[in-house]
Amino acid sequence: MKQKLKSSVKFCLSALMASSVIQVAIAEPEPDGGDTRRLETIRVEGQAVDALTSDIAVDFAEFGTQVQLISSEEIETGGFTNFGELASGLIRGANIGYSPDEGEFTIRIDGGTDRDTLLLVDGVPYFDRSSPLEDLWPATAIDPRMIDSVEVYRGGNSLYFGSNGGLGVVSVRTKEPDGTTKGQFGVYAGAFKTREIYGNMSLPLDKDGKHSILVFGRSYETDAHELFSKEAYGDNVLALGGRHEFPYSYNSLGLKYLWQIGPDTEFRAGATYSTIDFRDSFPQSTVFQPNFTEFPIYNAAFKHRFNDKLKINLEAHYQDPQLKNNEIDARICQIPRLGDLPSDIQAIAADQGITGFSTAAAFEAFAASVPGLPAGCVTNPYGSAGSAGDDNWNGGSSYYINQDPDSPFYGQPYGTIENPFPIGAPIGYVVQSTASFGDGGLTKGFGTTDQRESGYVDYGFNARATYTLNDYVEIVAGVQNTSYKDNSDDSFGVRDVKLTSTGVYGDLRLSLPVLEGFSGSFAARQDFNDNFDDQSVWKVGLRQNFGYGLYARGSGGTSYSLPKIDEIGAFGAGANINPGLQPQEVDAFNVGAGIDGDIFGGTYNVEVGYFETDIKNLFSSRAVGAVCLEYANDLTNPLFDNLTNDTAAIEQNRRNIIAPDDFCSTAANGLSDPGETVAVNALANQDIKGFTIDVAFDFDKWQADFSYTDMESLEPNPVYGTLARLDGTSTNLDFVIPGAAGNSELRQSSERPEWTLSGLVTYTPNENWVFSLNPRWQGPEWAYAGTSLARLVDTDGNRVVEDMNFGDYFVLNGSVQYFMGDEKQHRFLIRGVNLLGEDYFERASGGSTYTRDRAVVRGEIGPNDSAYYRQYGWNGKPRSFWIQYEYSF
Repeated sequence: MKQKLKSSVKFCLSALMASSVIQVAIAEPEPDGGDTRRLETIRVEGQAVDALTSDIAVDFAEFGTQVQLISSEEIETGGFTNFGELASGLIRGANIGYSPDEGEFTIRIDGGTDRDTLLLVDGVPYFDRSSPLEDLWPATAIDPRMIDSVEVYRGGNSLYFGSNGGLGVVSVRTKEPDGTTKGQFGVYAGAFKTREIYGNMSLPLDKDGKHSILVFGRSYETDAHELFSKEAYGDNVLALGGRHEFPYSYNSLGLKYLWQIGPDTEFRAGATYSTIDFRDSFPQSTVFQPNFTEFPIYNAAFKHRFNDKLKINLEAHYQDPQLKNNEIDARICQIPRLGDLPSDIQAIAADQGITGFSTAAAFEAFAASVPGLPAGCVTNPYGSAGSAGDDNWNGGSSYYINQDPDSPFYGQPYGTIENPFPIGAPIGYVVQSTASFGDGGLTKGFGTTDQRESGYVDYGFNARATYTLNDYVEIVAGVQNTSYKDNSDDSFGVRDVKLTSTGVYGDLRLSLPVLEGFSGSFAARQDFNDNFDDQSVWKVGLRQNFGYGLYARGSGGTSYSLPKIDEIGAFGAGANINPGLQPQEVDAFNVGAGIDGDIFGGTYNVEVGYFETDIKNLFSSRAVGAVCLEYANDLTNPLFDNLTNDTAAIEQNRRNIIAPDDFCSTAANGLSDPGETVAVNALANQDIKGFTIDVAFDFDKWQADFSYTDMESLEPNPVYGTLARLDGTSTNLDFVIPGAAGNSELRQSSERPEWTLSGLVTYTPNENWVFSLNPRWQGPEWAYAGTSLARLVDTDGNRVVEDMNFGDYFVLNGSVQYFMGDEKQHRFLIRGVNLLGEDYFERASGGSTYTRDRAVVRGEIGPNDSAYYRQYGWNGKPRSFWIQYEYSF
């Protein structure tokens, strides 16, 4: 794949270079002989860019990168309440990971993973560095009411921005003070008891407006729609009240400052504090799990133009996100272990040849033969302190009440010796999680004892200088530093390791007079990293304007992703840092050809593109004794007595990874536990390729933007070649899993739609009314069954449970806006979502294990039974409506 990718890059870029020789014959002359690099002559999506577009977006578009600009007017049509909704509706080729309606989401472009699309907000990287409690997703901290514009740079872009830009960069620019008095205040309300109030105000601090501030805030509350259908819940989770609303709460406050030092010099600083509270429980396991996240984020920027040739830009940031939560699980009456029974009962069992109980029925039969031995769980429900057992049966779930009309204890509380809780029945609640490292205590409980915070600190800067030598040559040089470390409670036991990456980069930009209309960018970067390998990346971008609006563009190069804190092996004493760990690398190229211009009093753009990406060095972890040859038990003098793998087994385990030999040679000198883990890179690559068709036009009253992305994102198929197994047995059959699951080495990556078609159509009949439609139509999107479920077949040899395609749906959103007042300062909006009432899932599970269900706990079904698993999805919004009022001044 790597050689193929390089060949494709060379061919496409060579073709683009060669195409320049024909431009003279068709070039459209410029009457004024103007410089084609002037701002007003550069077009993005058919439209001349304006001063609101960032310099870097203009430069990227001019030198071959595919750029999408999303304006504040387009954003206003959606009435979006979080950035995930905005990205899904407006960003071309975007796929949203997880579920925005739940409170967690990531942005993916063109089939990549969560870590291959870099999200920037005013230059601050919003990327999760990991925490020992669970992931933090900074994208949720974006205030949609403060977004001024969004710029999307598709293709590999780690060169200017560092890690995580392998498939593209989404750059969000928020509202800023400008030395004048202005502001907005608004309210929003509607379906699911949604209520919101927000506002921002900019004002000068001196009479000349050189110093000004902007203050802003937002409070948003909603009960949200039903995320999981009743059928998704396990019986014990349902009995304990696990089916509930998923309310979502967002609150933020912020301050921005501008010092306009001179006409070409400015300093900006900002601080925001956002809290996002949401529920994160799952229907197969968790009864109740509220999450509480905090995102304090600080940033600063300095710009100065020395003269017409030289300018500098400096951006810096610091953030300290934190997470705490409660996680309440079902407490279930279990099958007793023989060793936990009284010694006299153990003796009776031994006399009967019983060594243990694999099913509830076996224990119940034994208990029936032993006088006074309860056949379930005794909890002593009555007491002066009060309990659920003291209350009357109210006809609800009342899991603590015997509801068997044939029982002599019907209507009485479970928990006595005569009326014990049946095995497999819920008996209450328990805090679910403990730290798997550190002190091993509870982490998701309540109060100062059992609830612990986790998070990280992320800070850095990016300084860039641009020197224009003449009309034909421009040079960019920059330096960037990124540093991050864990900032969790000490009880988690995370190692005190700081990851740092310092990169220097340069870009040579050429607009050669011998090739009129040609622009080329040739850039390279070297990163010097601590605790993982150094990295070099490069990028070439080319654009040829042929005249008459015809153009061709292309970009190719490499990018990479830094490891997260957990991926280097910093979580716990049993994890180890691999000095040879390599960053996740991305080879990518993106080419396109199109035409733009003026028509019918407006502008238009049509472009066809192709992209190809290869992701390698995916992060993973392995047991030291499983991958280090020094830990083989068949050596002449084995290191330790507790080794379980021989040389052949270790060599087999090393076949799919980059062997951590440097680590292994030092570990053998002092590491005695072969079960400890080490971070490694996988050998398997993820291959992505696809094509795009983008059509946009902007007329007097009609504006439209349509984007089609057909994408193949291939990953290794983990069930390829696995033998089928008869459902309900442990018997392997003599054939592999039928269909593509067992016979295809590769498969479409999970949660990556095979194709999407999205658009935004706006009609403005006059200055007061705006009507908009925002359709999204997508093809198959897969949630795969795990190996244990995928291999199960019926007596006819057919899979009992197929992989789950939760794509193939069409969702139409829309809005109506009305502007009122002399300056159109009053804006009213009616927003409609899913106008056609489509039933669809935002996300899906291809086969979760329902280990808390009664039948599973009772031992009646197990991992070899299809009933042990269940597929379900995160429901998309039903047809629903909201209204918004906003006052601007």
